[in-house]
Amino acid sequence: MRYKFNIWGFSILCIGILCFSTFSSCKSSIEAEAKDTEIIAPEEMQTNVDFIVLQTSDFTREMISNGKLRAKRKSRLSFSISEELVKLNIANGQSVKAGEILAILNTENLERQKLQAEIRLYRARMDLEDILIGRGFTLKDSLKVPKETMQMASVRSGYAEAFNDFQRIISDIKKAKITAPYNGIIADIDAHVHEHVNAGKDFCIIIDNTAFLVEFTVMESELPFVEIGKSVEIIPFSNPENTFSGIITGINPVINENGQTKVVALIQNTESLKEGMNVKVVIKEQIPNQLIVPKSAVMYRDNLEVLFRYVNGKAYWTYVITLWENSSFYAVKANPNRTASLNTGDTVIVSNNINLAHGSRVRLN
Repeated sequence: MRYKFNIWGFSILCIGILCFSTFSSCKSSIEAEAKDTEIIAPEEMQTNVDFIVLQTSDFTREMISNGKLRAKRKSRLSFSISEELVKLNIANGQSVKAGEILAILNTENLERQKLQAEIRLYRARMDLEDILIGRGFTLKDSLKVPKETMQMASVRSGYAEAFNDFQRIISDIKKAKITAPYNGIIADIDAHVHEHVNAGKDFCIIIDNTAFLVEFTVMESELPFVEIGKSVEIIPFSNPENTFSGIITGINPVINENGQTKVVALIQNTESLKEGMNVKVVIKEQIPNQLIVPKSAVMYRDNLEVLFRYVNGKAYWTYVITLWENSSFYAVKANPNRTASLNTGDTVIVSNNINLAHGSRVRLN
């Protein structure tokens, strides 16, 4: 019996030691977890942020609109007679010089008509001279013939009509050629050699690509910033890395039903620009003595614009009003309706500010 008692006593002792050890281990784990939790408590976390020191400077206000290019000089060329096309010296996109022959029509029929007209003119001239001789004059002395007598003799002899027919045929032969009226590029040609060309139908377009006009619209409220002679920037949508400069040359004095008016600017450095190209037009205006911050600094809280100022390791939001904006920056001032304060020399947070709260701990990068 004594032996059994010792076994039971030893078992109870072991169980007690095991329970004590388990309790001690759990207590240590809980204490460690509590300690860790205390270290990473949200109110003690710090957010790394970028910053700027607020200064006053000139703000570049940008007014942006979309426009379309059109050549300052563009002409639709056509033949004034109908004939077969026998020579074509051009293709779409080809550069040509002023006076260069672009295309020629067949003149065989016109040459035959010219020969017949020359014969009729010669006969009429002989009849004219006979009439003048009968009145005591000769063609050699035509300057001495009274005007009324010469007109009567020209009509009766058929000379006036024959002369006009001959001049018309000479003119038609000249019209069988199309020449470039100025230096430019050929576009919209859709004709082939030996095809019949109709008089008056557009044969091709010549574009003077040394100067383009861009037409765009501005809001009525923006008109005070737009004036003739002001510089603009032109940025093609197809190649936004290229920027061209232009000058405003015209402002339509009429406001349309949408509160907009048309403005035209001239661009002269036109390398790589094309007729009909879609572009972005930027008009810049310098506004002095503004507090300027990157757009990333401003956000909305309760439908109001705010930015965060850094003060002694913490972020404090400040209500602001954006006065002007461009593609990268705002010009701002403190919101007077929220008793806010914003001054030169303030440190403004410009990154990692989306999830910041008023009084959040931050560390400047």
